[in-house]
Amino acid sequence: MGSIAIMAVTVIVTTDDETWHGVLSFGAGLVALLFVAQSLRMVLESLSLLVLVNGIQEEKITAIEALELTVEGHFIGQLMPISAAGVPYQGFLLTRKGVRAGLATAIVIVKGFVPGVFFFFVLVGATTLTALGWEGSEGTVTFLKIVGPLSAVPLVFIVAILVTMLRYPRQFKRMIDSLAAFLGRRLRGKAARRVEESRVMMESESHVFREALTTLGRHKRWVLLWGILLVILAYLAEFMVAIVILWGFGYRGSMVGPLVLQCLLKPVITATPTPGSLAFGEGGYIGFFAAFLPARFVGVSLVLWRLAIYFVPMSVGGVLVAKRIGRKGFTGKTPQST
Repeated sequence: MGSIAIMAVTVIVTTDDETWHGVLSFGAGLVALLFVAQSLRMVLESLSLLVLVNGIQEEKITAIEALELTVEGHFIGQLMPISAAGVPYQGFLLTRKGVRAGLATAIVIVKGFVPGVFFFFVLVGATTLTALGWEGSEGTVTFLKIVGPLSAVPLVFIVAILVTMLRYPRQFKRMIDSLAAFLGRRLRGKAARRVEESRVMMESESHVFREALTTLGRHKRWVLLWGILLVILAYLAEFMVAIVILWGFGYRGSMVGPLVLQCLLKPVITATPTPGSLAFGEGGYIGFFAAFLPARFVGVSLVLWRLAIYFVPMSVGGVLVAKRIGRKGFTGKTPQST
């Protein structure tokens, strides 16, 4: 409801007679293209999951299962205070399909953290070009100056965690133990027991986790590269939704600026402490659309973006999660032990 209220206020404030002429000329083909781009995003991410899982273990998952896990993870992520929570949920579902917890953790880390590394290099490149005197439109440069520093915090955190896990596994283990001990002191009863069970499980599966990352990095490099490429392409397909909206309302400039700004905006939105990035997602894309379009198109652009990116995929994901719960919970194969 909060998202709808923000969009309603934005539409009321920004709409004039010219807005509706623009809406009528938007075209059904471009509306369809919005949902094609978002569907392609889900398919590409599911293919990344499929490649990573089937490339490093004997038991396989099907393309349909990978797609279901992806869409369900998207749904769960939009219900949680931090939308990145959908990634570990996919790891949980993988364990229910027979994937070892350490292996599932390695796979979701590749899917969840590697795009952050890609966005980090985009941030470095954009900052360098700006420092060297790159001149974009006034709106683009202003938006970059605001979003760039905000995105630096989660991106530096992601890179630091990834480097620690790969280069300093013992220190990472100590970090996990310290976090578990801290939560154990703060929590009571069942919650404390679950934290301790999770810590023990992570410790027992840590060798599987390290072996999976070693296998991907040394022996299955093509699997890793394809998994990385597909998940990055998935995010670029998602960013095409906003670009199609820009096209529909008359933007004819380069795609580079909109893509770069969304690469920087995505980690900010993903890390925000509100379900579905409420308010932060709307605020970020109000600024994004205002950087490229006349003010009269900002409100309707925001509505189209939310509809394609969140509401329709959420509906599909909700149906899949409801069906899974209807099948007596999260049933599946029991993870094998070694």
